[in-house]
Amino acid sequence: MLEDKLHQASQSSATQNKRLFWIFTTVLLSCIALLSILSLFSTNEPQATPRDSAPQQSQQNTPPVDAAELRNVFMAQLQTYEVELEPEIIAANLKHWDIEKDALISSLKAEAISAFGMENYTTAMETMAQLTNIAQQTLASRDAMFSSEIAFAKQALNDNHYNEGKLHITKALRLKQHDSDAQSINAKLEALPQLITLLKKADVAHIENNPQKEHTSLVKAVQLAPERDDLRQRRDALAAQIKEAQFSALISQGLLNVDKKNITTAQLNYQKAKALFPTRSEVTVLNKAIITASTRLDLQQAKTQAKTAMTQDDWARAQSVYAKAAQRYPLDKEIRDGLQLTSNIVGIQERVADYINRSERLASPNIFAAAQDTLVQANIMAHNSPSLTQNITKLKVLLTKMDMSIPVFVKSDNKTYILVRGIGKVGATLGRTIQLKAGSYTFEGLRSGYKSKLVEVRLPIDTTSYQVEVICDEPI
Repeated sequence: MLEDKLHQASQSSATQNKRLFWIFTTVLLSCIALLSILSLFSTNEPQATPRDSAPQQSQQNTPPVDAAELRNVFMAQLQTYEVELEPEIIAANLKHWDIEKDALISSLKAEAISAFGMENYTTAMETMAQLTNIAQQTLASRDAMFSSEIAFAKQALNDNHYNEGKLHITKALRLKQHDSDAQSINAKLEALPQLITLLKKADVAHIENNPQKEHTSLVKAVQLAPERDDLRQRRDALAAQIKEAQFSALISQGLLNVDKKNITTAQLNYQKAKALFPTRSEVTVLNKAIITASTRLDLQQAKTQAKTAMTQDDWARAQSVYAKAAQRYPLDKEIRDGLQLTSNIVGIQERVADYINRSERLASPNIFAAAQDTLVQANIMAHNSPSLTQNITKLKVLLTKMDMSIPVFVKSDNKTYILVRGIGKVGATLGRTIQLKAGSYTFEGLRSGYKSKLVEVRLPIDTTSYQVEVICDEPI
């Protein structure tokens, strides 16, 4: 077809044809103007005689325009139109909003190509010029209508008017169906019904004075329309309000828990409040209240634990509680006095128990005397401890028994000289009874020409009599 051939030819010589287009257009217009002037003069002047006709003929013979150059000019016009305007015209989708203009543009292009095919180049170029002008006007009109529809669609979107917005954005997409701005607005309008539902929920929650529910709806609304500054501001303001309310509630609950001595719960309130506003003075006030109450409670618990242990006659545990509390509260008089009392009783209990458990030591006069002194001290504190009272009784019995002499029969061969170390001499005897108190003793036998002999004897407290044999019968 002629149109296809022209299109192929015009593509191959685009640069050259543009230059020739402007040159020959200028030449053509100049020729047309000159012919118009000459025609005007020939109409007003009388007819020339045959003699004068020769010169006149020579004046009207203007240089003819080369047909090949005119063809190139037209092809340049066609190529410029097809590259710069026609794609825009196609994208404008005229069939959907201005079918008459679409038909006119198609018709003009066909007429231009037809004139060109008939070698009527002047008409072809004039038609192309008309086509270009109409196409440019159409695109300018399209752009103006598009901008208007976009503006209306945006306003409807901001006003939450879904139907109106869809009407205008649909028109805009007919004009520029691939425009990114129009597609973005259309997507936002598609989400508008859901956004409107969320905003209604937020308004209802506001009326019901339910900030948390209102905030939840607004968070979802901002996710759908992040470009909406008004929604973000409302969400952020509500979030700040909720945060402030939560903070105040935590401080109040914390102080109330302090009054109720619920220290653990009060500390949780403090931590949550501090996480919201770490530098607020209310946080410092609550923390000081917790520390004061915790100190008082700890001190009271220590005293209670110690007194409970004392009541249970567990003076060692009471002493341990008082000792630890004294490290934390060294200035508390009750703690200091309690530590001193429990330490004294524990000390007395330990000494009395030691005398009882190692009663043989009481045979020593010094230890016996010390035990008697301990009994005097223990009697002073006996009313505080039932177990101490029982041990005092035991020790008294032991001391009484220790003060009693036990008859000990010493048997020998009348040749061995016998003595009791630290006590005295028995001498050489076949048998002799001596008096000793309960305890441990060492009997030593001596005989000339024989090895010495040592006999260890332990006299139990409850023993009524005892016999020991000491004979040196191993020669040296």
